[in-house]
Amino acid sequence: MFALTPFRRHYVEGYDPFREFENLERRFFGGREPSAFRIDIREEGDAYLLEADLPGFSKEDVRIELEGSYMTIRAERTQKKEEEGRYLRSERSYGVLERTFDLSGVDADALRAVYRDGVLTVTMPKKKTEQPKSRQISVE
Repeated sequence: MFALTPFRRHYVEGYDPFREFENLERRFFGGREPSAFRIDIREEGDAYLLEADLPGFSKEDVRIELEGSYMTIRAERTQKKEEEGRYLRSERSYGVLERTFDLSGVDADALRAVYRDGVLTVTMPKKKTEQPKSRQISVE
């Protein structure tokens, strides 16, 4: 059974300052996963379908990288120089959202991604399981 699960890097020993920053961000933003976005993953016959909510990003802001058996989805929003000015109120956030997924049971060479209306859809075909070949062994 294959489970497409988010990948997390874990530090085993000692003090981890990055974990402290994540905990601070989690407390500040109300318990959400830090620097993450919401996803749905469903099984569609011979493929998995990952849908990620990335509202407010343009297609050029979204990158998908494959490294080994891991896929990282990264979306970055930067404040444009012409937008800088004297704000009365600013609630829009700028920065990077990123998540990494283990693709062990996926044919990574056949991934397809579409970004439309703030939703990134990644189609991930399942790896074909090879059926054992039948053969006859001669008896001596």
